Amino acid sequence: MRTRIRIPSPSSALAAAALFVALGGSALAAAEQLPRGSVGTAQLKRGAVTSEKIKDGAILSRDVRNGSLLRADFRAGQLPAGPPGPAGPQGPPGLSGLQVVVAETATSSASPKTITAVCPAGKRAIAGGIEVGGAGRSRVTVTESHPTGDTSWEAEAFEAVATAAAWKLVVHAVCAAVAA
Repeated sequence: MRTRIRIPSPSSALAAAALFVALGGSALAAAEQLPRGSVGTAQLKRGAVTSEKIKDGAILSRDVRNGSLLRADFRAGQLPAGPPGPAGPQGPPGLSGLQVVVAETATSSASPKTITAVCPAGKRAIAGGIEVGGAGRSRVTVTESHPTGDTSWEAEAFEAVATAAAWKLVVHAVCAAVAA
């Protein structure tokens, strides 16, 4: 009996040779070891190394430059609280229950006029002001506008040029309960 040996076609021979070279080349690359420290920033493409590609535990504390991490690099609760800061100056006492009290004189030509706006019980006058109203207001001069004690605001005005025109003096006291 005769055995027939089949000769592969040239394309099959070429494919087998290519497969042999490819397998042999990757085996050679797998067997080769790169020298320690031979791959650095210059050999890596931008964005080639991502956090997903770095093995857990591969970067240690000694690998991170001191002072290079920010608070945003840590999860909540990972950083210990620092020591308390120095105590600042104490602010002014608190105010509550602001109220404006208005007092006014009668509208007449009488001069001078004095009026006091008094805060309700438990409140102090913390500011105040005046206004002059009526037809003769352009000839009126304010001589005083000030707090009287802790609980009221007083004002006085007179006609600089006497006239029969009527005018009135209005005083505003800004009152508040002041915490001690």
